[in-house]
Amino acid sequence: MSVPDYIGEAAAFRARVPLKTMTVDGLVWPYIDQGQGADALLLCPGTLGHADVFRNVIEHFAPRMRVIAVTYPMVGDVGRIAEGAIGLLDRLGVGQVNILGSSLGGIVVQTIAARHPDRIAHAFIANSLADLSPMRTTFPPPAVAETMPAAAAKAAVGGNVASWPEPAPEFAAIKAYLLDELAHHFTGRAFKARVLALVRLAEIPTAAIPQERITILEADDDPLITPEVRRGVTARYPDAFVHAFASGGHYPYIVRPEEYCRVMEQRLAG
Repeated sequence: MSVPDYIGEAAAFRARVPLKTMTVDGLVWPYIDQGQGADALLLCPGTLGHADVFRNVIEHFAPRMRVIAVTYPMVGDVGRIAEGAIGLLDRLGVGQVNILGSSLGGIVVQTIAARHPDRIAHAFIANSLADLSPMRTTFPPPAVAETMPAAAAKAAVGGNVASWPEPAPEFAAIKAYLLDELAHHFTGRAFKARVLALVRLAEIPTAAIPQERITILEADDDPLITPEVRRGVTARYPDAFVHAFASGGHYPYIVRPEEYCRVMEQRLAG
């Protein structure tokens, strides 16, 4: 089986769909805004993602609804990110929205849905967590993270990604893509802001919307979100719909885009 070229796919998408920017409360938000219609979908990336990491989801849903994907501003505060996302939606004229967040983005989704439940039509919490406790040992203490050189933070995260298993060609390709993103598409300041957003967070807020409007997406072979962490999410939202990808790693929306979009489509239709 041939190895997918996710680096080339990302470059081609960026050439077709350039980023826009908007300043909200003094912070610059790069974003993609595609499609149109009464329904809207907001996409929130993980620690190693920009707006275009959701390129497959954007291209699938843009013909039928408005799709807004964001790159976080350079601020190490999940609360300010959540409020800024709402401010961006306000500026773009979007009221109620469907929202998907992967990994760090899943934390952002829960924060938005805790603070602004009236704005959320449906929430997708993807490859994420509800309790940081099991992962605290993998984070530097906040005081250490504050003074850590960005290059050291990048090296630590890159080493973790490089250690992920490669059970199929697409998993080698996703690692190469992530390491390329880390090396060439993140400034030190931007990446360190993502790290600080995680380590400074005392707890993850609980989404305050009816759980039948929550979908949990996870993967059985996720090398980052362990079974213990995944159980924490489903325990917090016992009445949410759960879809587990048998194989998808931490990025099923890239390595399993057809199945991923099909599940999203079914949930949005239901």
